[in-house]
Amino acid sequence: MRRPPAALDRMGRTADDGRGATGRMRLRVLGIAVASLSILAQAPPPPGQVEHVPPEQAVAILGRPVAAPDGKEIGRLIDVLVDNAGTPEAAVIDFGGFMGVGARKIAVHWSMLHFTPADPKRPITLELTPDQIKAAPEYKDPAGPAPVIVAPPAIAEQPGPPAPSGPR
Repeated sequence: MRRPPAALDRMGRTADDGRGATGRMRLRVLGIAVASLSILAQAPPPPGQVEHVPPEQAVAILGRPVAAPDGKEIGRLIDVLVDNAGTPEAAVIDFGGFMGVGARKIAVHWSMLHFTPADPKRPITLELTPDQIKAAPEYKDPAGPAPVIVAPPAIAEQPGPPAPSGPR
């Protein structure tokens, strides 16, 4: 059996009846175009909620000066050590030195720092005496265990004089 002559399109090309390679290619291109349009037409996900935090309630701390309880600047906070959950555990503070000579770093437990964002002159205060800072081991190797200075245990209340014992 003979096939009927192929129909011509407007450009004078032979039109495919949908069973040949040209028809399949057109269907593929059309499918890709429809898929692309549906991807592009999807709305982007809405952004997360944005909360504006006033500067008197929060402060950027890296590189900020650290003050002693008397207000004297004693060093700079240069790093924060966090646990697996991202909770701050310790702060690394760089103390002194001139152009890197004589500088030393120590790690202090996070609870030893006090933050006052509303006080621009003393945003970070460290509760250590100069003698405690000098006696602290230096923080040298970020890949190794960090020697973290923790707050000394609270001084136990001194026991009062023993209660008198005797006949009642």
